[in-house]
Order: sequence, then C-alpha cells, then structure tokens
Amino acid sequence: MDHQYKEHPTVTCSLVVGQLVPVPDSLEADVTVWLGLPEHGESGQIWEGLVAKRLAGQDRVEIRAIPMFAYDLNYGDEVAVVASAEGSLVATGISKDSRNYTFRIWLEHGDSDQIRQILTEFGGMGCLVEAYSAKLMALSCPPDAAQAVADALQSGELEGRFVYESGRQRTR
Repeated sequence: MDHQYKEHPTVTCSLVVGQLVPVPDSLEADVTVWLGLPEHGESGQIWEGLVAKRLAGQDRVEIRAIPMFAYDLNYGDEVAVVASAEGSLVATGISKDSRNYTFRIWLEHGDSDQIRQILTEFGGMGCLVEAYSAKLMALSCPPDAAQAVADALQSGELEGRFVYESGRQRTR
C-alpha cells in the first residue's frame, strides 16, 4: 500500500473591501504538520499536510490552515506533534481547541462566477476561506458566526448551488 500526501495548494484568506487577502497568521506559518486520515479500503494511508506555526517548545504547533479532509480539527487549534523517523512533524492530538468551526463546500462544476459568489457571501460573513481546487473550498468561522454560516450553507445546498459538510463531528 502506498501513502498519499495531500498538501494544500493555497493560503488561507479573508475578504477585505471585496478582495481576498492572505491572513497574516497563515503567512507566519513555519512548518507543515501531517495528520493521518482514517483509512478506507485498500487505498493505503492518506496524510493531510497543514501549515502551522511552531509554538514555544518543540512539541506543539498552531494550525494556520483550514483542514480540507481531517475532522474535528480547525484553524487556530493547538496540536501536539512528534517528529517522524523521516523528520516530518506528525500530529498526535489537539492540545487546545480554538473553538472555530470548519465547513467544506463541494461545487459540481466549480466555475469562476460560482466560486466568486461563495467567496463574497461567506467572506462577507467573516469566514476565512481556502481553496483546495476549483471544486473544493473550506471555510473557518468563529463560534458566534457558526450558526448563521451553517444556515446559509444549508440554504445554498437546498438551492442546489453546492454540497457542504461540517468539519466538527464531535460535540464539546
């Protein structure tokens, strides 16, 4: 079985005066931390690589990307890490929950007008945004905006604009 590595191609952004701007915290990331995703079938281990900022000491980082595949991990969470035999940092658990919420949006076609509309709508609600591809995007929002964002996402899904999911599977 081969390993698959899914590293993010874009930086996390926010909407500022109608323009996407990289989040300064994301630009300060200095390491990549790898998370082993649950195995499904014979596909081998899949790893998601998220940029992070090393914290005081060598055993913790703060996530500075929006998880596209990992559940129950969010932008700003502090994560305990260990170095693998190859030297890469591997997440071993969450040390501190940022209380942010992650949502993922899947677009059937991913055309530029549709993407722009989603970025404007949810960026305008205060969400951080990150794209993995023209069809997969992720949002991060603070707890006080999570219900309004979830309601807007549910409406968008019912209208057939996209499919979404929450990255939070566990309750606190």
